[in-house]
Amino acid sequence: MKLHTEHITENSRYWKEINILAKEAFPPEEYLAPQALVEMSKTDSVDFLALSEQDALIGFMVVKTYKTLAYLFFLAIRPDYRCQGYGSRAIETLKAEYPGKKQLVDFEMPDEQAENYEQREKRRRFYLRNGYRETGLFLSYFGVDYEIFCMDDDFQEEEFKAMMKTIRVKDFCPTYFHR
Repeated sequence: MKLHTEHITENSRYWKEINILAKEAFPPEEYLAPQALVEMSKTDSVDFLALSEQDALIGFMVVKTYKTLAYLFFLAIRPDYRCQGYGSRAIETLKAEYPGKKQLVDFEMPDEQAENYEQREKRRRFYLRNGYRETGLFLSYFGVDYEIFCMDDDFQEEEFKAMMKTIRVKDFCPTYFHR
């Protein structure tokens, strides 16, 4: 069942909770301040969406659209709602909000040497369980390697790379590789 979505601004009723969740959910090298995400949403085909149910904030997602793509840039679920199916419901909401778009996501590559290895593996299994598939493409930025998944069998690598060039984050310059 789809979650309620609403665009997040500095005046959002969930603003304080969004800021707390963003700091808790992402490591420093992946963290973007909600204020920066609001600015991106004003100009860069980026939607910064609160996910709620019965007026309770469940989490948020940041989605970049570009031509035929809907790229899940960030997904965060509040700790007290994790492991209750809300992540899967967020993916269902994403599909409903962007019908006809190829759904893409990236996430930290599993690395047995990483201190959050278990979390990385769990995240990878989550996306596989929710209909995403391996693309064979990986990228690296800010010292972290990411795997790219797509729900559509017709993944267009060049379109994805063109979309990534439109993301305006200071010093964001991803490199790509295959495995």
